[in-house]
Formats: sequence, structure tokens, C-alpha cells
Amino acid sequence: MPPGLGGAQVQVRHRLGADELRIVTARGAVVAAHRRAPDGAGRVIRDDGHVVALERAALGAFSISKPCTHKTRRPPSAAALAEAARLRGLPATGPAAHVVIDLSAYAATAARLDRAPTHESQPESEED
Repeated sequence: MPPGLGGAQVQVRHRLGADELRIVTARGAVVAAHRRAPDGAGRVIRDDGHVVALERAALGAFSISKPCTHKTRRPPSAAALAEAARLRGLPATGPAAHVVIDLSAYAATAARLDRAPTHESQPESEED
């Protein structure tokens, strides 16, 4: 939408078979017209002005300052874990409260597979 029309009610009009959409104000003024890709083409057509505006908005929002602290990943608190257990109908303590997965079998397999097999390590066949 052009600047100054944010929040305004508009209509999107498309004449059957036409390759253009029109954005029209309540009083009938055409404020934007955009080409459409043919139905089923699997394409998106972007207006050059919109591409430039999006790039400006993205670059304008870019900052080299410290990231927001709310994006820090923190483990759930004891209160959150207790509430989750309550919602699931489980006791807050007990064997199901903390799931431990033993990855030693995977580690042992990975240790054996750390190298590709060589011809020397292959068992000999009876034909050799």
C-alpha cells in the first residue's frame, strides 16, 4: 500500500482472465496495480518498488548491537517442570520425572565406524 493508506479499507479487484490486480480505495481510486502470474504457473511476481522497500526495511532494522536477551535459551524452571507434570497427570517426582537416555551403545558403534573398512580388514573368501 502506498504510504498514508495503512489501515484504510481497500478492495482488491481482478477481472476474470486479466493478468492484473487492482487495489482500489472505498471511493474507487486505483492506488496500485500488479501483474499476476498465470494460474498454475507456480510463480510469484514481485513489484520492483516492493522489493526495494522490503530491502530498505530489512537493512534499516539491522543492528550490530547485542541481541535481545529474551532470545536466550534457558532450561525450564522447577516450577515449569512441576506444572508440566501436573498438566500431564504425572507425579512431579519419581522415575518418570527425569528421562535419561544412555547413548553408550551409540558411542560404541560410532567408535567402531570411525574408519571406513579396508581390503585388509575384510574376511577372506574361500575362493582366494
